[in-house]
Amino acid sequence: MVNRFECVLSAILHEDPPITPQTIGFTNEMARAKFFPVVEEGVRQVEAEARRAAYEITAGEPEFRHLERAIRVAEYMDNFFIGVGGGGFRVTRVLEAGPDSYVVEWETGARWRMGTAKRVWAREYIKYPVECEDDLDKLELPDPDDPERYRGVEKAVRYVVDRGFFPSAGINGFFSGVWYFLRGPLAVTLRDMYMNRDFYKKLLDKIGEWNLRAEKNLLERGVMMIGWPEDLGYNKGMFMNPKLYEELIYPWHRRAIDLAHRYGAFVNMHSHGNINAIVPLLVKAGLDVLNPIGPSDNMDLKELKEKYGDKLCLQGGLSKHIGFMSIDELREHLLDRLRIGSPGGGFILSSEGDIPYEMDVENFQAFIRMSRRYRRNKPIL
Repeated sequence: MVNRFECVLSAILHEDPPITPQTIGFTNEMARAKFFPVVEEGVRQVEAEARRAAYEITAGEPEFRHLERAIRVAEYMDNFFIGVGGGGFRVTRVLEAGPDSYVVEWETGARWRMGTAKRVWAREYIKYPVECEDDLDKLELPDPDDPERYRGVEKAVRYVVDRGFFPSAGINGFFSGVWYFLRGPLAVTLRDMYMNRDFYKKLLDKIGEWNLRAEKNLLERGVMMIGWPEDLGYNKGMFMNPKLYEELIYPWHRRAIDLAHRYGAFVNMHSHGNINAIVPLLVKAGLDVLNPIGPSDNMDLKELKEKYGDKLCLQGGLSKHIGFMSIDELREHLLDRLRIGSPGGGFILSSEGDIPYEMDVENFQAFIRMSRRYRRNKPIL
């Protein structure tokens, strides 16, 4: 039986794993609701196989039940990663709940409306805690060193590794942390970057120092991969001048990467958008994994593999339009991504948009079967 943990490790270290790792989920709650009956049936089959193999849940503690469920789903989806905890800000309460959306309040005081509009997941920023410079001095964030925030993480890491999966955990983004949780929306954040740089640096310092303390707590508990979301651009380029990124945000990325490496852990940064301009900087900083390598964002897998494939592990490759492809088109797209990404390691198959609602159930099942088959590293015809 192939150990998924070892496959991920081989891929990140640019070796040739026996199976190319994969991680994929669902675009939104509507997609999850549509496909989860299929997943549940698959999980029941996985559990039946486990019983026949006398492979039962050995941890009777209630804290592991959610992990066991996550592992069963990952076995059916053939995902190689399991989340073991989070070091980011948390939702403190739900203020409104409707049939299509709900309003939440975060620990920072930020309020979001989240839900679906025309079958597309959407997020609306309603309120921010920092509306002027004086608000920043009054802002109180939760204690990132509170051990209750990380309760059970150490045990979860061991449990996931023992089951052959790779454990990961996340922190807030640095650029996106300001935008999502302190002061926004995006246009306001960018205006601060360009026109009130000293104030923006204070905002970034507030998030940055909090993030590093949360990251350290996760690493001390054995987390082996730290991730964060940034979303630094759109399909034609970055939201800010790359030089501005290098001056303001890049030093925080370097510090977070260096911290993880001191603990022997890896870093996986998420950013949608055409961020080709800063990939050399990320490589220089020692970033281990970059996701998603999205065709729609003009992040060309072939070009990036040729330039950085021996230094940077590329996660992604699959188009967000897979929901509109026929099974034959899906097969060819999948094979093309694997032909380019898999040789020599340094590749984790994923999608820039996960499994969308528009995909047919039959195509979803076909994708699971084909991906499981074609990611085995033997000559692909």
